[in-house]
Amino acid sequence: MRRGAAVVATLVLVAGCSAVPFGSGDPRRGPTDTVTPVPVTDGPTPTRTLPDDLPPGVLANGTVDADALTSAHAAHLVNRTYTWSVSYDTDGADGDRLVRRLVVGRETFTVSQTRGETGRNVSLYVNATGGYLRAVEAGETRYDLLPLPGRPEDYDFATVPVRQMFDDRRVSVSTVERGDRTYYRLYAAGDPPPAVGPAEATISRFSATAYVTPEGFVRSMAAEYDRVVDGERARVTMRYDYSRLGESNPTPPDWLGEVPRLSTPAPADPDATPEGTATPDTATPNGTGTATPDGTATPSPNGTAAPTPTDELDGSPAGTPASG
Repeated sequence: MRRGAAVVATLVLVAGCSAVPFGSGDPRRGPTDTVTPVPVTDGPTPTRTLPDDLPPGVLANGTVDADALTSAHAAHLVNRTYTWSVSYDTDGADGDRLVRRLVVGRETFTVSQTRGETGRNVSLYVNATGGYLRAVEAGETRYDLLPLPGRPEDYDFATVPVRQMFDDRRVSVSTVERGDRTYYRLYAAGDPPPAVGPAEATISRFSATAYVTPEGFVRSMAAEYDRVVDGERARVTMRYDYSRLGESNPTPPDWLGEVPRLSTPAPADPDATPEGTATPDTATPNGTGTATPDGTATPSPNGTAAPTPTDELDGSPAGTPASG
């Protein structure tokens, strides 16, 4: 397998057969022009007469065709600059918090991620010459040059939870006005989708909310639920928001000049496959995604494995498989 070309950094927190809850905030809140949500309602979704021109994939009977909706969402972002922020929180005995921010410009993009449990702080800056990675953990800093850092969409996994939470599910649909924009509020609650897990977990108090433009752009989404595994209870929440569409312009980090001097040597043979490294299995439970090739790496000239963005950035919380 061509590892040099295959190790495109896809940092995905939620996919597969595990849970994808969102939100450090109230999942009932809606989008604004910033990442901070604004309360919409504290009560049940009111019954309303909806327009005939529902967003792509949102059907008149209240069910969601996730293929159509996610395709429209992806199409809306083509050739646009934007900022995407996501947070994943788990309380309880094994509590953790993971936050990622993606800023997409015309020719560049940046990714920053922090992980509460490990204290790891990872930053990636990408321009026309390649990727520049900085990872800080336990007081140590590592820099790496990445000839194949991937594309912005490799770091934006917003369509994964849309599929997990809403595909073929009957939802409550209403409209919300924010400024001069109309959003369709999709709300699901009750029995959790099959994708929420892990399989051995007991899931309760599930809810998910998405705010969608008439074009099918899922501007924000939130979900939350209780999870019990081996008697340990945790509240899991996740939220993502888009902001600064058409206005985002990532700036080079101040550490950029340090990367060539301090980075791990570049691989001598980008086509080489490390001995004992097999092609990763594909895991697509319920058609939700492909497993990230954990443990794969590009070999360096001294025989050690040079890290890839996948190695450094894949900080999926326990029980949350990655998706490509």
